[in-house]
Amino acid sequence: MPQIRLQKYIADLGMASRREAERWIEEGRVAVNGVKVTLLGTKIDPENDRVVVNGKSVVHAAPPKVYWLLHKPDMVLTGRSDEGNDKTTIYDLPKIAKTKFLVSPVGRLDYRTEGLLILTNDGELNYRLCRPEYHIPREYQVLVSEPLTDEELSKMRQGLTLEDGPVKNIKVAFVHKTNLGQSKGAWYMVTVHEGRNRLVRRMFEHFDKKVVKLIRIGFGELRLTEKLMPGDYRQLTKDEIHQLKIATQLDKND
Repeated sequence: MPQIRLQKYIADLGMASRREAERWIEEGRVAVNGVKVTLLGTKIDPENDRVVVNGKSVVHAAPPKVYWLLHKPDMVLTGRSDEGNDKTTIYDLPKIAKTKFLVSPVGRLDYRTEGLLILTNDGELNYRLCRPEYHIPREYQVLVSEPLTDEELSKMRQGLTLEDGPVKNIKVAFVHKTNLGQSKGAWYMVTVHEGRNRLVRRMFEHFDKKVVKLIRIGFGELRLTEKLMPGDYRQLTKDEIHQLKIATQLDKND
């Protein structure tokens, strides 16, 4: 077997996403043949090298690939319990905790963001779905503390420049106003094509609007339905998996 990069090997076994594997390597949590490895890009021979991750030996036996759609609840972290927090994580959810597969989230949803989250042990697909060059659309329902003005709505549609760079190709539509007690809030449908940290929240904060509720309802061709309750997940269909692979050029369109 030819040598492969250590982070790809870990991701391909479904232990973590490639980004998580890279972080583990940098933090000194991976050893090869008894020697701690911290250099990204290190290559191994899976058949002859002994790999230890977080103190446990890695068995070279790739599990079957799984692809799930989770309805992430509010006030749940998209992370693992070993990251130094005492908050509930997606891996503490009863339906996820009892599964025998090690899966990783495709990107992250904030602690206070709920909705559609893909979980998989397909490291290559996970990596590609997070890459901005594939322009995978993410669709959100957003409740803000007060409506955007017509001028602010127009500016958002034209594109914004945030502290970490420009945001382009934003789709935003007003849905309706709603009573928030002492004020009038408003619901919007928003579509962006990248997964930067807190991106949708920061877009509204750019206009001094506080996001009260944020729900991701779409990712690529996938949609969150009312049938899938918070904390539950379902397997993706073959067609849904195929569409994700087409979108990331892992499969060619027929």
